[in-house]
Amino acid sequence: MKHHNFLCAAALFTCLGASAQTPPASAPMDYPPEVQAIPAQALTELLGGQVWTARLANGTTWRMDYNRSGYMFTDVSTGGRDTAKWRTEDGRVCHEFRGSFPSGCNEYKLAGNKLYLKRGNGEIVPLEKR
Repeated sequence: MKHHNFLCAAALFTCLGASAQTPPASAPMDYPPEVQAIPAQALTELLGGQVWTARLANGTTWRMDYNRSGYMFTDVSTGGRDTAKWRTEDGRVCHEFRGSFPSGCNEYKLAGNKLYLKRGNGEIVPLEKR
């Protein structure tokens, strides 16, 4: 079970590499046409002090709590959890995890008031602010 949790967590943030799982055929692989890149400062302001949730095409859910201090907490419905330092770059969020989740950067884009994350396997995941 612990190995399964690690694989689910690895697919969460890995940008490239063998640990990224192939998404289900139903997974969206393209952003909506109206998406826009987000400048680093705007992305920091959007995420900081907020809790975001996501549901993957395979049904797994994530809860990501981005503190303004530059630290975040992640919980995965399969039982995985980890903490990380986070920072933004133009259009990307980078996570330096302290536990078993692999560190890396992911692309984030905005369409209207909807935030999207691109997983390492190419799946586009909408994020919901809580």
